[in-house]
Order: sequence, then C-alpha cells, then structure tokens
Amino acid sequence: MSVVAIYIAQSVLGIALFFIFRHFSRVYRRNFLYSWALSWLLFAASVCLLAFITFQLDGKPSNYLPSLFATFGHLTFTYLQVFLLLTGVYEFITGVKLRANFYRGCIALILVLATLSTILFSTELTNSNERYFLRIGLRNLIVALSFVIAGITIAIKVYRQSGVGYKILIASLILYGISQAYYFWVVIAYIVQWKVEFPSFFGITDLLLMASMGMGLIIWMLEDERERLNKTNRELDSFLYSTSHDLRAPIASILGLANLARLEMTEKKGLELVGMMEERVKKLDDVISDILNLSKSKNATVKMEMISFDQLIDDVVADLKFAKNAHSIRLIYDRSPQNTIVSDVGLLKTVIGNLFSNSVKYHRITQQDPFIKVLFRIQNKSVIIELEDNGQGIRAESVSRIFDMFYRASTESNGTGLGLYIVKEALNKLNGRIEVRSKVNVGTTFVITLPQIN
Repeated sequence: MSVVAIYIAQSVLGIALFFIFRHFSRVYRRNFLYSWALSWLLFAASVCLLAFITFQLDGKPSNYLPSLFATFGHLTFTYLQVFLLLTGVYEFITGVKLRANFYRGCIALILVLATLSTILFSTELTNSNERYFLRIGLRNLIVALSFVIAGITIAIKVYRQSGVGYKILIASLILYGISQAYYFWVVIAYIVQWKVEFPSFFGITDLLLMASMGMGLIIWMLEDERERLNKTNRELDSFLYSTSHDLRAPIASILGLANLARLEMTEKKGLELVGMMEERVKKLDDVISDILNLSKSKNATVKMEMISFDQLIDDVVADLKFAKNAHSIRLIYDRSPQNTIVSDVGLLKTVIGNLFSNSVKYHRITQQDPFIKVLFRIQNKSVIIELEDNGQGIRAESVSRIFDMFYRASTESNGTGLGLYIVKEALNKLNGRIEVRSKVNVGTTFVITLPQIN
C-alpha cells in the first residue's frame, strides 16, 4: 500500500471517528467528546494535506506557493488537533469547559507558531533534512507526546473504574502515541543518515489503533450508560419501596377511622358514603401492596432451600381464606410428601399466591362446581406446576399481554395490573418460565417450569 493511499485511508477513518465522537457527545451531552470529535476532524484535514504534499509537491522548491499553503495548513491542523485532544482530556478530568478567551488565545498562538514554522520551512537557509523534520518529524513528535499524555491522564482518572471500553480506549491512545514516537525516531535516524529502513507496517498500525479508539469509545459509552441506568433503577426501586411502605400507615389509619365511623353512624346515606370511601382506600392499599411486592421481588436475594409444596399451598390458601367467594371454590390438589422443590420460598410463594388470587378474583361462582386444580410433577430434571381453573378465562387477543406491567385484560377488572407482572419477574429470578392456555367462559391453565436442583 502506497504512502498516499495510507494517508487517504487515515483521513477517511478520522472523519468516521469525528462522526462517532460527535454522535455520542450529542446523545450523552459530554463536552469532552465534542472536543475529541473536532480533533479527529482536524486530524483528517491534516493527513489530507500530507497526502496532497506527498503526491503533488515532492521535488518542488520549498518556496513553491502550494507547498507553503499546504505546509501551513498541515502544521496548523496538527497543532489544533493536539490542542483539542488535550482540551478534551481537561474537560473530562474537571468537567469544566475552557473559557472562551483562553480558547481564542490558544488558537491565536497556534496560528503564530504555524506561521513561524512555515516561514522557517520556506527560507533558503533551511536544508531538505530540516524541512523534512518540520513537515513530518515535528508532527510525529507533537502527536506522540499528546496521545501518550492523554492516555496516561485518563488512566489515572479512571483506574478504579471497571469496564472494558475505558481500557481499550486508554491502551489505544498510548499505543498510538508510541507508534508516532517510533516514526519520529525513524525521521531522526534518516536525517542523521543512520541505516534505518522505514517500517513496512507504516500506517497500518495507525489505522488499527484508530479503529480501536472508536470501538473503545462506543463500548465505554454503552457501559457508562448501563451503569447510569442501573443506578437510576436502584434509586427508583428504593424510592418506590420507601414511599409505598410509608403510605401503608396512613392508609391503615384511614381504614380504622372508617370502621369507627361505620360503628358510630346510623344514617343510611352516611354509611353508604363511608363504605364507598373504604372500598377506594382498600383499592389504593392493594396498589401499594403490589408495588411493595414488586420492589421486594426485584431486590430480593435468592436463597435456595428445600420447600414442601404441600406447606406452601396451605400457606397460600390460608392467606386467601377471607377473600371474597374463596370459600365457594373447591381446591383439587393431591398432597404428597414427595412434592418438594429446592427454590426461594418467598419468590415461589409470591408466584403461587398471585396466581391463586387471580383465580379466586375472576372465577365464575354461579356455576355448578367452581374449582382450582393444582398439579405438581417432576419431569426431565424440571419441576412442572400447573394451576387450572374453570373461571372466566382470558380473551385470545389479551393472552400475549397479561404479563405486561399495568395491563388489565378486562375493563371490568378491579385489579392493579401488576400481579402477573410480579409473577413474571419472580420467575425470572428463579430461572423459571410460565405459559398460559385460556378460553373465555371455560377456564385458564398456567404452567410453571422451574429447574430441579438436587
């Protein structure tokens, strides 16, 4: 691959990195990423001019006008690239943008330095080796120092943080700086007439390291965003749990006062109003209770232990014995001491309890034999639990959505829409799955599959 082709490839990749860094700077609103994006755009412009110089101007006199403009542009863009790279590092470390006056002052200084270097490049007193140093060697030296400094500075800032993206980006920055330092050494060796061949991997290593920088940035941003989302979720879960827990006390007080009012009041209209108020407060209490259960299931540490499924069913039935119409529903379950499973008792009780509660709530009590049937069996190293009822059933168009948060399959439902979502979340923590079969006015069957741990 020719030198010109390598320069062009580097320029194209520099433009690609500009768009990548700019995109993430806008998405995540990070000033340092925008500074780095501009530095890559200037890198692309600088390398383009190098390609132009190499292809068109070699052999022309040093005071040849296009050569002077190309050299001035190349040096200016190189100095600006380094300045913006280090500016981005400063913004990353401090979180503060540079002041506009300081920014303008540095750009003015860079223009002066580029002008002086170009004048020195064009003077008759400067020989070809010195011009070669000004055009190529000086660029490599400045870029090498800036990239190594940037990599080391970022590494010091984030050395305690985990993640692959940081490490890839830091390693790429330092290695890119080292490669530029090697090229500078080759230029010096050429000038002093040492017998050093220009490396055959010239440019290829740069392309790979530049691509690695882009990949490292993408992974870094994704990891950083994931950590931010996890932190936000943890804070939200904590807020929901704390708030819901604190609301239970005043709601219990309101229910108590409503009960006292019912005892003291004799007026029919007043009793009706108290009853309506009590009903709505109980509904609010159900919502808060479901939110608490959801928070507990999400944050619970899974503790595996041997569970008697017979005892679990007894506990769930006891919790629901005062539920409306529960006494009218027949439970079909073959008890056996062999019905045991290694699982988390709290999460499994949440799953079975919610499914039982739904079956009781949406049953058809007026039919001849309302029932809930529970089957427990071990099959292919898995525990299969089936809960079948002959209740209202679920419409076919709603079956695929019943596990969504706040989804209620019926407009007549007075539930919160969280029960089956909580079931799904709890089963996810238990590495289980659930399937449903249902037909309106026939009944519903939930099939739970859990791993059998010996």
